[in-house]
Amino acid sequence: MMWGGDYEMVAPTAYASVNGTCFDGKASIVGMKRKRGWAVMLMLANLGSVAGQTPTFKAQAPLVVVPVTVSSKNGERIWGLQQGDFQLFDNGRERKATVEPWGTYQARVALAVVIQTSVISKAALLKVKKMAGMLDDITGEGGEVAVITVDSEVKTCLAFTGRWEPVQETFEKLHASGGNAGKILDGVDAAIDLLAKKPADQRRLVLLLSEARDRGSEAKASAVLTHAQQQNVTIYTASYSAYVTPFTTKAREQPVEAAGGLDIIGLFLEIHQATKQNVGKALAGYTGGRNLSFETLHRLEDDLVEIGKEVHSQYQLSFAPEAETNPVYHELVVKVKAHPNAVVRARPGYWSGVRER
Repeated sequence: MMWGGDYEMVAPTAYASVNGTCFDGKASIVGMKRKRGWAVMLMLANLGSVAGQTPTFKAQAPLVVVPVTVSSKNGERIWGLQQGDFQLFDNGRERKATVEPWGTYQARVALAVVIQTSVISKAALLKVKKMAGMLDDITGEGGEVAVITVDSEVKTCLAFTGRWEPVQETFEKLHASGGNAGKILDGVDAAIDLLAKKPADQRRLVLLLSEARDRGSEAKASAVLTHAQQQNVTIYTASYSAYVTPFTTKAREQPVEAAGGLDIIGLFLEIHQATKQNVGKALAGYTGGRNLSFETLHRLEDDLVEIGKEVHSQYQLSFAPEAETNPVYHELVVKVKAHPNAVVRARPGYWSGVRER
């Protein structure tokens, strides 16, 4: 691994421990009541349950950072683009932006990993525990990693560190707990809080390893997505079905325990819910990330490699937004002049104000 450096402690009730023990950061992170978000984005059109909440704003947004992936229709990355090759439209009006070519800022990555550890996720955890060594593909040299777990509670198991050993140890000690609850949105919101404390010139990424749907969060999707936009956070998700993954777990991966029957009712409920909202897809799509899925260890490995390739092949556009007295959501569109048929993926917008915390 290429990480180096010391621990960064989080205060006061979230604690990073060398032995991998998770300390509850709920009181300082999740327990803080936040103003509810405003569901106005197209990415939330299918999340009807989050409509109707309104955040409060107090200042204009800081520098808006827009990581951009440019590919051909067959998925091959397009390299060598420069400042003059990009067009950035802000609510339909072209805006001048600074462009950093791909590869020039890849070392400045802060990655907050959010892992669902509820009992229902036991089979998936057997795969996730083996993935610590692959996080380096995402962070690159000089990157940092923090680890948050979610079940019926949200816990910060590891504050940001550039050292490989505590990350490896934290992953190895992951275990299922907390019943079937999975407070995914609360955990992602806590990760954004940690990332907000990092220097503005670091790339702020969340990697969510969980089911596709939330189970019991207090935070609303609209509020979490607005929070991510304001803090220039990109969210990548690798999700699984808690009822399909056990069928892909090899015998040698399973711990020896008393026999139990398959949760048939849960299986049918999962199938029923599959046609409903996918929280991971909304989180990734609205922030410019990727929503991937896995059932097997090999597929999870492929997902992390793909995320790492994307992170380190992106262009970065940035600009200072205009000051506005009222909160306004701005839609962003990025185009590449010389490649009109290219597939361009970026965050779809930003807020002009900052929500009160």
